[in-house]
Amino acid sequence: MKTSFRAFIVLFSLLTAASAAERMALTGAVAYTDVLRYDYTGDGKRNRVQFWMEFSGRPAVGAPGDAGYQPEAGSMRYYLQDADTGTKVMKWRQGLDMAGAPKDAPLPMTNIRIEGKTAYFESFGMKWTVTDGGEGYEKDRIVVDDGYKTLETKKLYGGDVRIGPAK
Repeated sequence: MKTSFRAFIVLFSLLTAASAAERMALTGAVAYTDVLRYDYTGDGKRNRVQFWMEFSGRPAVGAPGDAGYQPEAGSMRYYLQDADTGTKVMKWRQGLDMAGAPKDAPLPMTNIRIEGKTAYFESFGMKWTVTDGGEGYEKDRIVVDDGYKTLETKKLYGGDVRIGPAK
């Protein structure tokens, strides 16, 4: 009886650990510009703003057709944030000619893969690598490959990306 109970505890622990490892997620947002001045209200006042990227994604769990299968899900978003109020600015593109820039809407993330503290995915026609450097944004890293050139953010200015167990 004791042996059966121990075997059950070991099996339960292994299943719980495997299950937790499979449910990893990328979340959070980071500012990728320093504070800029921009009149997003059209009232003549140049407000203090920053450009941000927001991430929310998780890889698939299991395989299609298997019990408990969960498909991948994720999106990223570019947005402008008022640096004084901390609020997202809606419709900030009015009057700007930004051909080719992402729209003010979530962009789907596909082919999501997480290895340790690094997430890999595709979005907006580019390959992304996001690394969680720990608490805060100082050591977080974002690399984007558009098929012609690979660019890494040289510096982030606020926020935090997190890669860890999905909540």
